[in-house]
Amino acid sequence: MNPLIPANDLDRAIKALTRSPSAMPEFYRALTAGDANGEIWFLMPFHPEFEDQKFCLQEGSPLPFAVMKDEKGEIAMLFSSEERLEEGLERGKVPPRTFLAGSMPAKQALEILGATGLRAVINRSCTTGSIIIGPDMMRDLASGEALKPLGLGICEPVTRRLGILDPADYPTFLIQPLFEMMRQHGNFRAAWIFGPPKDAPPSADLPAYYVLTLMEPPDEKLFHDFNIVVQSAKGKRCKVELSLTNPADTEEIAKLFRSAPPFFKAADYQPPG
Repeated sequence: MNPLIPANDLDRAIKALTRSPSAMPEFYRALTAGDANGEIWFLMPFHPEFEDQKFCLQEGSPLPFAVMKDEKGEIAMLFSSEERLEEGLERGKVPPRTFLAGSMPAKQALEILGATGLRAVINRSCTTGSIIIGPDMMRDLASGEALKPLGLGICEPVTRRLGILDPADYPTFLIQPLFEMMRQHGNFRAAWIFGPPKDAPPSADLPAYYVLTLMEPPDEKLFHDFNIVVQSAKGKRCKVELSLTNPADTEEIAKLFRSAPPFFKAADYQPPG
């Protein structure tokens, strides 16, 4: 990042997300929080009459966002601060008097863009890196649905045929971000990944994985964040079913450790048995 521009939480979250999907939950939170004043910055088409004036969005006003086009269509440009907006214009070599800077509460901007169906790119041409977000997610972030826990889903012991994977066959694109997240939170004690049974007929569908996680104590918010990382990491490359095992069922946990090696185990965790 440009050391001359003070980094805020959204800058740091974008930078972290460009390195790993494990940072996706914090990016969502930082985006909805906006800058120190709770706002997000955006570009407006240049109009001489608005120069050096504060823009006020009122009901019935035309959409203020300047849009550009990429290979997928129109996209709005958002920025984490006024300084990042200026950095993006300078690094993008945008001629003077092409755009005006505007700001509004972050959730309001996300709600408006989500309702219009526009995608948004955050911090285009900035040294933080940039992130593209779709309208559905912006709408869910504005309403709070995207970060609302959906329950723990702790599973009771069931008879289910799963395939034990050779570590060499682990989907690294999925396992690595999950590992990075779990080692940052002491609630995560262990996690396993399974595939279909070895004798299952070949499928033309996406690869399917089953991730079983041990949390002690279980935490609804943290488990929801874990699911966000799963969805971000897997993309459209595979299917993932996710659940928690009951931390009180030591017999089942001991059986899990005997049957398959976990891909993650907390350094201070001693398995039962």
